[in-house]
Amino acid sequence: MDRLARNTLDRFRRYIVGTLLVTSGVVALVLLLELMSLRYSGAATAVLAPAGVLGIAAYMRISGASMPGLTRARVRRWEIVASFAVALGAWWVAASEVPLGFAWAVPSSLVVAAYLPMVEHWWRWPASVVAGLVIALSGLVIGRPTEPEAVSWVVVVTLTVPFFTFCQYLQVWLWSMARDLDQARRVAAELAVAEERLRFAAELHDIQGHHLQAIALKGELAARLIGHDDDAARLQASEVSELARTALRETRAVVHGYRRSSLSTEISNAVDILRAAGIDATVRGSATDVPPPLQPLFGILVREGTTNILRHSAAQSCTVTIEVDGGQVKVELRNDGVDDRSSAPGSGLQGLRERFATVGGVVRAERESSTFTLTAEAVTP
Repeated sequence: MDRLARNTLDRFRRYIVGTLLVTSGVVALVLLLELMSLRYSGAATAVLAPAGVLGIAAYMRISGASMPGLTRARVRRWEIVASFAVALGAWWVAASEVPLGFAWAVPSSLVVAAYLPMVEHWWRWPASVVAGLVIALSGLVIGRPTEPEAVSWVVVVTLTVPFFTFCQYLQVWLWSMARDLDQARRVAAELAVAEERLRFAAELHDIQGHHLQAIALKGELAARLIGHDDDAARLQASEVSELARTALRETRAVVHGYRRSSLSTEISNAVDILRAAGIDATVRGSATDVPPPLQPLFGILVREGTTNILRHSAAQSCTVTIEVDGGQVKVELRNDGVDDRSSAPGSGLQGLRERFATVGGVVRAERESSTFTLTAEAVTP
């Protein structure tokens, strides 16, 4: 995707540069034909030829500077003023010998038109008309034409600068749009990577935190049972091994992006772990009533809620309540063992809120006396 965006920008860069080269080439050809017409004296030709080259070169440089990222050209204001002065001087020399010669007004018009799009003010357009009028009237005064077409000639020369400015401004705008789109693609790609990293971190937090807590609990229980009830200790040890294998398998699945939790499985695991910890676990409602699209989301809720009960509470009982009304689903975990030492919200709850927010759901954590309630609601997408 990034390569496609880069190729698109490169093609657009070639298009803009090509347009500038074609414009410069056409103007250079017209000026060359003017000189080859032998209408100008030798002294005038010696002045006009280098001035024309300078005006066209200045147009290219200023155009490149007006479009950041197109070229590496950097121009200072004195360069723009000097280039305009030289081009305007060439126009005056040409007008003094050929009063109604239009061609030599073009270089000075191009220099102004290349600069004005860099002006981020509304007056760039009135300024283009004024600049065109100055170029036309100065040539009229120096040339002093007597033909009746002089008025039309002044109008044409005056409108040349606004026309060239509009064309140049359109190119600058198109180039800026292309760069913005390219930047937007880059930002979108970076956001996608960041979002995937957050998803991966959340999945690892869910799996590792839940299973490691269960493994630690069952390991401690097995250690206490050794010498008192060896059969029960061996059973707990085998369950520790199975939990470790499950955690490894699910971690590998997360890496490949295939892991999907089932609410029924998560509730069953939660009940087994809570009861193994000596906590009376009760389930009200049926997990199978929850629509399939919401099963993984509420499964994560139950897993996170169970991990928090084991880690941050001294609960004696826990109730999981499932309510489904059409597409509206509500799952609640309530326990009676709030630990005053762990009252600060953890990153797990914040992660749950972010997950549910993506589907328009909400997560609430409420504490009342010694009771803690974790509730989540969502609607089938």
